[in-house]
Amino acid sequence: MRFAIGLCCAILAGATAAPCLAQGVILRLPADGTWVRYEGTYAHTEIRPDTALGKLEIPPWIEHVTIKSVGSVMADYEGESVPCRWIEIKIERGREADGRIAVGKTGLEIYKVLVPEGKILEDPVVEEGVPIGFVPIVRGARVIGSGEPKPLTEPALKLYPLAMLFTYCRDLKPLEENVDPGTGLGAVSATLLEGSSLQERPGSRTEMSVKVWKSADVPFGVAAWSGRITRSIKDAEQPRDEFKPLTQVDIELKARGAGENAQSELNFE
Repeated sequence: MRFAIGLCCAILAGATAAPCLAQGVILRLPADGTWVRYEGTYAHTEIRPDTALGKLEIPPWIEHVTIKSVGSVMADYEGESVPCRWIEIKIERGREADGRIAVGKTGLEIYKVLVPEGKILEDPVVEEGVPIGFVPIVRGARVIGSGEPKPLTEPALKLYPLAMLFTYCRDLKPLEENVDPGTGLGAVSATLLEGSSLQERPGSRTEMSVKVWKSADVPFGVAAWSGRITRSIKDAEQPRDEFKPLTQVDIELKARGAGENAQSELNFE
C-alpha cells in the first residue's frame, strides 16, 4: 500500500529551464485557520506478466488528504525574522468500515511544518540544472499511526515516497484553461496541467504521469490531482526493450470540503 506516493521531489535527471508547478498541493497561502479536504481512491495493480492469471487488481483503498493552516508566527529563517505559517497535512488511507476509513497501523500520517510565507510560490521557475521541487521549512514533525511526533531533520518538506502520489515533474505544463474539475466546492475554474517523470536503473524503471488542476478558487491553490506510477523490471544485463511492467499505482483526488477555524492535531511547536 505504501509503494510510491509523492508530493515534492525531483526524480528526473537532466536539466532544461522551464516553468513548473514545483511545490505540490501548496501553491498559495489562504487566511490562517483555513482548511481543505481532498477525497479519492488509491489503487494498486500487480501486473504479473509471467503468470497465467495475469493482472491482480487489488480493490482500491479510500484516500483523504486534509491541509490546514494552523498558526501564523514570526520565526528566524536564513538569518532574519520572517512571517511564517504552520501548515498541517493529514493523509488517511484504508478500507471503509462503519462510515470511516480503517487506516490500520500505517495508513495515517500527519505532517506539521513551519513554512516561510515568502517561499510559497504559485509559479516558480526552474533555473538550469536547479529544480525548485520542495517547500523549505523552519522546523516540523511527522506522526505515523498512533506513534509520537518525530521532528523532521530535513530542511524541506519532501513527502515522496511516503505520503502522496504527486511529485515534481520538470515538464509539467498547462493543457487547458477554465476547466471545472467537478469538486465538492461548487463552481471552480482551474487550469489543467500535465507532466511526467522517469527514473531508470539497469534493472528497474519507474514512470510517473501526473495531472494537476490548479485553481485560485480553492484554498492552497489545487482543486484536484491524479497520477499513475508504473514500475518495470528486467535483468541488469538485458537491453532496455526487455523491461516488463510489474506494478501500477493509480490515484485520483478532488477537493470535497473546505472551511475555517482549523485546529491542529499535533502538539508540536
